[in-house]
Amino acid sequence: MLPAALMGWVVWGVILSGTLVVIGLATVLVGALLGLWVGQGLRRRMEASIAARAERLEAAYEDAVRRGRTLLSNAERVAQLGSGERDLRTGLSVWSDGFHAILGLEPGQCEPSPNLLLDCVHPADRALVQAAMDDVVREGRRTDEYFRVIRPDGEIRILHGRADVGRDEHGGSVRLDATIQDVTERKRLEDELDGLIRELWRSNEELEQFAYVASHDLRQPLRVVGSYVSLMEEELQGNLNGDALEYMTFVRDGVRRMDRLITDLLTYSRVGRTSTDQPVSMGKAAEAAVTDLQFEIEDSGASVKTVGEPPMVLGDESEMERLFQNLIGNAIKYRRPDQPPQVMVGYEDQGELWRVSVSDNGIGIPPEHAERVFGIFQRLHARNEFEGTGVGLAIAKKIVERHGGTIKVEPREGNGTTLAFTWPKMREPVEMVS
Repeated sequence: MLPAALMGWVVWGVILSGTLVVIGLATVLVGALLGLWVGQGLRRRMEASIAARAERLEAAYEDAVRRGRTLLSNAERVAQLGSGERDLRTGLSVWSDGFHAILGLEPGQCEPSPNLLLDCVHPADRALVQAAMDDVVREGRRTDEYFRVIRPDGEIRILHGRADVGRDEHGGSVRLDATIQDVTERKRLEDELDGLIRELWRSNEELEQFAYVASHDLRQPLRVVGSYVSLMEEELQGNLNGDALEYMTFVRDGVRRMDRLITDLLTYSRVGRTSTDQPVSMGKAAEAAVTDLQFEIEDSGASVKTVGEPPMVLGDESEMERLFQNLIGNAIKYRRPDQPPQVMVGYEDQGELWRVSVSDNGIGIPPEHAERVFGIFQRLHARNEFEGTGVGLAIAKKIVERHGGTIKVEPREGNGTTLAFTWPKMREPVEMVS
């Protein structure tokens, strides 16, 4: 038998062990309950956070959709454009606000449908629109038509309509996409422009006929006057005093200047009208001009030299020759009295363009008159100093600009003048690769 004291300690040990076990179990249970409570709170917070983010995303999406619709509506209003679609499986149609506005309808006041659209179309154009709608649905090809509509207020507008079929992943037709655009004002402007162009062509033809008739009718009396002046001089030879002979000279010079002026005006008016553009050698055109100016060259003792390789360009041969004749002729005419003219014709490749220059050692052109010299009838010198009508450089400018180039007086140091013009290069033919 155990002593009573020892027996007491054993009992207390058992009680203490049981108590510790109970405390341990309670601690575990409390920890589990606490963990469960914390997990549920965390889950609730996570769910609330996800829900808040989803709401923000949904709000942002709806805002983006509203802004997109607003931008689309504004764009359609500015472009006078409307869009619509029809579900080919359900037959339901949806039209944009711009679509309604072009037809003169109020959104929400009518049910969009093909029949409603046809009711708005002008009776004379309904068959065309119906056939186009049938073709795009049946054949699946895009249609593009102009037609008229009558708005509820009776106003007639011209529309440009396009329609196409939308397909699913299997290639089946599931949707009809359509756009309409109000082109009434554009058509009106196009009709006015066409009318103006026709009127301009008619006016140009009349002016060309007038220039030809006027030149013929005006030059004939001048020839008669010149002939009778010569006959009078022969008839009255020896009986005319100094003043009478001077008067005869004035008449003869006036007739000659008027005849040359009419000829130059006719040439100016015909630039670009009777031309036949084809590959032309600038070198040969310049040589032909020099040949035509041979008398002036020999009389003045001028020399004409070339620097660079003359190119082949697209243009009219006669116009090209006249261009060089005017430029080289001016270089010889406006020479210094104390030295013979030295003319240099230069050719330079500038990538997309050719640059051609005609330089001389003559009296030069003041910088303040660099633009004026290309105007018609613009002369910088009196007729008793240098002959001419003031049309030559105007003709040269018109020839160059007709071919897409520019011409100008280039500044230079020392005496003389440099007139330079540009000329587009010929495009190389494109070879087809089979």
